Amino acid sequence: MSVGEVLAPSVLVVVLNWNGWEETLTSVDSVLRLDYANLRVLVVDNGSTDGSIEHLRTIRDDRVELLELPENRGYTGGCNEGFRRALVAGAHYVWLLNSDAVAEDTETLTSLVALAESDPKIGLVSPRLADPGEGGRLNWCGSICSTDPLVKDMTEDPEEARRWVLEYPNAGDVLGAAMLVKSSVIREIGMLDDGFFAYWEDTDYSYRSTLAGYRNLVAENCIIRHLWKHPTRNPFAIKPHVWYYLARNECRFWRKHMGVIRALRPCWWSFNGMLRNLLRCKGNPNLTDAMLAGLWHGWINRDGPYHSEFRMPTPLAAAIWRYAMSKAGPSPFIDGEN
Repeated sequence: MSVGEVLAPSVLVVVLNWNGWEETLTSVDSVLRLDYANLRVLVVDNGSTDGSIEHLRTIRDDRVELLELPENRGYTGGCNEGFRRALVAGAHYVWLLNSDAVAEDTETLTSLVALAESDPKIGLVSPRLADPGEGGRLNWCGSICSTDPLVKDMTEDPEEARRWVLEYPNAGDVLGAAMLVKSSVIREIGMLDDGFFAYWEDTDYSYRSTLAGYRNLVAENCIIRHLWKHPTRNPFAIKPHVWYYLARNECRFWRKHMGVIRALRPCWWSFNGMLRNLLRCKGNPNLTDAMLAGLWHGWINRDGPYHSEFRMPTPLAAAIWRYAMSKAGPSPFIDGEN
């Protein structure tokens, strides 16, 4: 660095691996190709059992550190280890990047940090997300979440995302797939909520950021390639544990931030949305049992990891199936997410 040159804010890029070393290596390689000079990468292996460790140890770059966790602590637990390392190291930012996400534009991180630095009240920043491959369709341009007014939605449409920024300036909801977090925000609002384990933890963190007075924005000039596992377009491609967390954690989110009584309305809407997914996956008990278990555990407020033996009580499950078959109409709320 030459005399008088100001070093860019330091960024710790956290890439969480769980039984997917090939995708992780591709993601890390894309980060190392970025033009952002002041970054380090922490690869967190979340208790993988597929031999990932041996492959991840082959990374040869002084900017990369490998943290080997003895068990799977979920997305929240693994990323929180990254948060702790960043705070100890004095990093200005943490960039949570999914192991199946790829940064193709070398200026991606530079643009994200520039947006975050433009206003001290910007807390979280995300790029847009698009399907893998050249010309891949945009699959996420922004989300909103608020309890007053009560709203939760996401969009693939850039124009709609821009309107939301104006209509709901304090309701920005960014995805954890490529979420840039100011360290000052972590110090103020804390870590990710470990109770979610995976899914909806990013919405929870975004909402907590807005409660603290921050705005969460999407950088329109940035795109990350990330395969979107869309619940309505290809529900059978989503694994049972994902369905479980989606069903459980939405209810847990509303209960956490609205209380049991006020949460009845959004929980009812999301319940009906999940019932449509239940019908879409009818015939695959691995998926439907996981959804039902998630709905049950969301209502009784259970947290922690998913186990394949989880079941909703049989009489309740039978009643819900009957209701689903008779009331399979559209939900008035959050239809795009379920």
